[in-house]
Amino acid sequence: MIYECDKKDFDRIYLIINEAAKAYEVKIPADCYHQPYMPAEELAREMIRMTFYAWQEKGELVGVMGLEPVKDVTLIRHTYVLPEFQKKASAGGCWPIVKSWSKPAVCWWYMD
Repeated sequence: MIYECDKKDFDRIYLIINEAAKAYEVKIPADCYHQPYMPAEELAREMIRMTFYAWQEKGELVGVMGLEPVKDVTLIRHTYVLPEFQKKASAGGCWPIVKSWSKPAVCWWYMD
């Protein structure tokens, strides 16, 4: 299930982002990687300026995507999946969100 996140999801989003980022510690440049990867204060600011969507597997929130509208495009600013769901078909849970947009999307992320 996919839904738009709100303040009640903050703690779970925080956990997902920081757990997911651990999987890419060796890929992210050392001067950019730290733990927590996204401090709570930064996440709070991000949630004000963009919309986060979540997807669930068997009732558990396992991935999040942060979207920021800028002029005539939508930036995919954050996409994180819990490590145990990475590289599995369920990690594609965000793509129905992307397919439903009427604007072009721009994204960048680290991948193995």
